[in-house]
Amino acid sequence: MGEGIRALLLHSLRHPLAALRQALEGQGIKTVHARNCAEATRLLQKPGPPHLLFTDTQLPDGNWADAIRIAQKAADPVDVIVVSRLVDVQFYIEVLQSGAFDFIAPPFEDAELAHVVRCAAGNVEARRHAKSKAEQAATASLASAQRPLFRSFKN
Repeated sequence: MGEGIRALLLHSLRHPLAALRQALEGQGIKTVHARNCAEATRLLQKPGPPHLLFTDTQLPDGNWADAIRIAQKAADPVDVIVVSRLVDVQFYIEVLQSGAFDFIAPPFEDAELAHVVRCAAGNVEARRHAKSKAEQAATASLASAQRPLFRSFKN
């Protein structure tokens, strides 16, 4: 299921994202780790960034909202999933209204996690495809704008 999907885990503590890493890798998803927002920024600004960003709520140099802002500036679309230690409905609503794709809390059940990953990865792929089409259209438009309007015909 996770073939080709890559995820960035943004956290400074070992738990609960260490358990998440194991669960994701068990589903065939390749993971990389960043300990803070600065590291995540560097990874996401490179061409071909990970599809998903799983972030802890608190980080040494920011928080989940900063992670969303970082993902919005990534080289290609990235979906953010906030990982909280506790389920809090108000916080869940705030996270989604701020631009995160989803919110999860341990324990990480395989079926639930697979569903979240499948939905988020599908969303990212659609957004990346749309971005690519828009870039192609812009390039084609630019190329046609540079063509001369009138051609001279010589016998």
